[in-house]
Amino acid sequence: MALAGCHFNYDSPGVGGQSGAATGMGSAELAWEVPTQNTDGTPITDLAGYTVVYGPTPEAMDSRVQLTGIDSTSYVVKGLGQGTWYFAVLSYTASGANSTLSNIASKAIF
Repeated sequence: MALAGCHFNYDSPGVGGQSGAATGMGSAELAWEVPTQNTDGTPITDLAGYTVVYGPTPEAMDSRVQLTGIDSTSYVVKGLGQGTWYFAVLSYTASGANSTLSNIASKAIF
């Protein structure tokens, strides 16, 4: 049984954020939908949290933030330098199963 992936929600708040003029650092606000089914269609019964992955290219999303608990489906990544950053989310279960990555979103920091 495989865990289905998360999907970013682009409605509200979606991927947003702004650059910090004083510090030259930016942020990106991410939001996603809670997965409810495994890839075989059975319900997820032991969802434990999410991992946000990000980086300067889709191939180099090497930074990770693990979020325990399933109550929050949003996270703000801070301290981003200028350029385009790429983000995805995966979910994990209490038994240690990981989903595939969500769709990849991007944010340009000016």
